[in-house]
Amino acid sequence: PLATSTARENVAANGLSGRIRCVTSAGFRHPVLARSGPYGLIFANILAGPLKTLAPQLAAHQAPGGVAILSGLLARQAQSVLAVYAGWGYRRIDFVRIGEWMTLVLRRA
Repeated sequence: PLATSTARENVAANGLSGRIRCVTSAGFRHPVLARSGPYGLIFANILAGPLKTLAPQLAAHQAPGGVAILSGLLARQAQSVLAVYAGWGYRRIDFVRIGEWMTLVLRRA
């Protein structure tokens, strides 16, 4: 909920209120998310375990050719997360490492 309210503030500050909707959801269970896909861009900032668990849902809601930005994982966990997502048709197109933290940028086939 705090992340969602912060995201809403950032959306408003950037003049995008009519174009981006921020919701809090466990996976894709929120009604807005369930009816609005497939998505060209998905952000997920959670730990490696939940990112792996979320892979089938994320793939089911991501448009072909869409980009997923996965963060919240430790650098030493990146390969295992990438392996799970590769099994769902994703390939790494970029990454960002800040200290021990890693962000993966993936594209769905």
